[in-house]
Amino acid sequence: MKALRQHNLQVQQIWLTHSHFDHCGGVADIKTEFPEAKLLAHPIEKEFRQFVPEIAAQFGLPDTFKRCPEPDIAVQDDCEFDINNTKVKILFTPGHSPGHLCFYFPQHNICVCGDTVFQDSVGRTDLPYASWQQLYSSIKTKLLTLPPETKLLPGHGPNTTVERELKFNPFLK
Repeated sequence: MKALRQHNLQVQQIWLTHSHFDHCGGVADIKTEFPEAKLLAHPIEKEFRQFVPEIAAQFGLPDTFKRCPEPDIAVQDDCEFDINNTKVKILFTPGHSPGHLCFYFPQHNICVCGDTVFQDSVGRTDLPYASWQQLYSSIKTKLLTLPPETKLLPGHGPNTTVERELKFNPFLK
């Protein structure tokens, strides 16, 4: 919020890769500051968005996390659209969460992959509604089929590439 104000930027859309509290617990504040901003997320994760403060409290975190509003733009499966003459492919990648989405920009060889895959690791599947089988399938069929030079921007940790994960990720051998 500080950087947005400092640079006098307006938020037009908020894209959620998934609705775990650490990814959506600040959306309400952004929507308060920028009420015209449209939230894009998968509708199946409503339960996560409704109970953000309670779930954060279970992890012993402070009460700064807020309930996340429901999406203005509900995305349920793979789809494509253009934003400012840039193609965006939304990839449905369940596993870490039931409605996980990745945002692939083919013109730039960039994929915002949330918590699906990390450098040398993958998203947790020991959480409620997670599934190792779904996660593995999502990674194999949606992410590792992207061009090898595609930069993967995970929700946590350093960036990586498809090529690097194919070579070094022990979970994908």
